[in-house]
Amino acid sequence: MTSEPICIRRAATVEEADIVIAWLADRGVEAAILDRSNPGVMAFGVTDAEGIAICVTDEETAERAKGLLEEHDREKREDGEATAETVLSVTCDECGEQVDAPSGAGGATLECPHCGAYIDTPESPSP
Repeated sequence: MTSEPICIRRAATVEEADIVIAWLADRGVEAAILDRSNPGVMAFGVTDAEGIAICVTDEETAERAKGLLEEHDREKREDGEATAETVLSVTCDECGEQVDAPSGAGGATLECPHCGAYIDTPESPSP
């Protein structure tokens, strides 16, 4: 019996979704973009007006992931961080294009929206 994927968060871009997925993976939660093969994801970075669906496979994992994300969001607000993310700019080694990612993406692997190559972002300095 296969269950339907459960959406735990929507991201504005593929890069943002990949950052959330990598962050969750570091905490033992397996998540994925619902339909990465959708032409809208690859060409435009969004699957629909609501954004890119980040999903997990079961309710227990969904609850854990949502709890982790809510705790992270709460800590950011309490730390007085701005709601708008600062930007980490990296250059794709394959195509040479500049790629902007949230500052929290340090140490993550992103997919270049221009050529599809994987980009390793530098570690963020400790505060």
